[in-house]
Amino acid sequence: MSPLRPWRLAAQIWALALLTQAVVVLSLAAMFWMSRHPAPPNFMRLHEHIIREVATHADEPGGLQAAIDRASAATSDQFALFSRDGALLAATRGSTPPQLPFERLATLSRTERIDGPARVIVPLRAEDGLVGFGVARLQLPPPPRMGVATVAVVLAVLAGLSVLLARRLLEPLRRLVGTAQAFGAGDIQVRAGLPPRGPLGLLGRVFDEMADRVAELLRSQRELLANVSHELRTPLARLRVALELAAESDPETARTELHLAEDDLAQLERMVEDVLRTASLDLASLRPGGSHTALQRQRLDVAALVRRAGRRFAGAWSNSQVTIAAPEEPLYVDGDAELLRRALDNLLDNARKYSEPGSPITLRAAAEGDEVVLEVADAGIGIDAADQVQVFTPFFRTDRSRTRMTGGVGLGLTLVQRIALAHEGSVALESEPGRGTRVTLRIPRARGGLVPSQALHCEQATAQE
Repeated sequence: MSPLRPWRLAAQIWALALLTQAVVVLSLAAMFWMSRHPAPPNFMRLHEHIIREVATHADEPGGLQAAIDRASAATSDQFALFSRDGALLAATRGSTPPQLPFERLATLSRTERIDGPARVIVPLRAEDGLVGFGVARLQLPPPPRMGVATVAVVLAVLAGLSVLLARRLLEPLRRLVGTAQAFGAGDIQVRAGLPPRGPLGLLGRVFDEMADRVAELLRSQRELLANVSHELRTPLARLRVALELAAESDPETARTELHLAEDDLAQLERMVEDVLRTASLDLASLRPGGSHTALQRQRLDVAALVRRAGRRFAGAWSNSQVTIAAPEEPLYVDGDAELLRRALDNLLDNARKYSEPGSPITLRAAAEGDEVVLEVADAGIGIDAADQVQVFTPFFRTDRSRTRMTGGVGLGLTLVQRIALAHEGSVALESEPGRGTRVTLRIPRARGGLVPSQALHCEQATAQE
């Protein structure tokens, strides 16, 4: 899964702001364009022709004014003629002659606009040069008024675009909040189901995956209630029966029943110890910094630890064929001797439970680089591929029958994993149905020399096994 990139969400918000600004600029440009009334096409050529036609009457007494009046009546525009030195010759009646910059106009060689598109000036020339100027001012209709309605339309467009773009961002957030609230209220089946695109889509997928893991954990815990109730009730019932029979039977039968009761007590003790150990390591890992203060670290020779564990297991289960492969030279780690012994015992016990009597079991210790590798392999029934991804999940059991031979609450491999993580190591499982299982525990090797007091402690801990 690609990592969550906050800059992508920031880019979307920035794009929303930029688009809003673009709409504002375009709206203002449209308002400005609407406020400018376009001049009729070819107005310069038309009025230049009219002015030159009027100028032909300049030498006629009264004819010039009459020509200007006719032109104004025909076009509804205003005209004025000036001499070369700026003197007004004639103008539309009732109009105010424009004030012209004659110093600049003396350099004109062609018709030009002045004061915007509504006024043009035409230089009048003869063979001997410039003789005057003609000015036409168009009477354009007033520009459309930009009133409240126009502003309202622009604001409505902006609001509509903002709502559409905001919904694109806020709808996924709303669904995430609603899903989180429903999940927190106890509906563990609810999921966000966001489209898998963008940072919010990635956030939705992460949330759904987290919800799947939590739901699976809750399901496992509910299954634990059935497992623990059965596992506790069964040996307790057998203990009660054994004690009743021992009290009422002959000494030989009583000894047999009490021996079976010892097995039941050992099973209860192991079950309670697994639960307490797992809870203790989980609690330690949740402390600030993840420090495993539950460990009693010391310098240990795990090669000797493996040999002792193998001999102890072989003595307890004489019908199991155990092969121990550990070097004679020490393999030192800094760890908790009791926890590492428990991890090996759990792995060996699992190998025994899920193998036929007499089936070979291999216990191996070796150094690989900066790590010590502890490995338990069997040739038993193996584990289905669908179950292998869950074998380290608390309370998960591949054999759900809960028989006396394979009883337990599904914490054996979970505890092994917690012990490996507490020692800054790892655990891996390889299995093939019908061909056996191999579990590999890797722990960092100890660094530096062995302190004498630690060496003595190590020897004592090994001897006590």
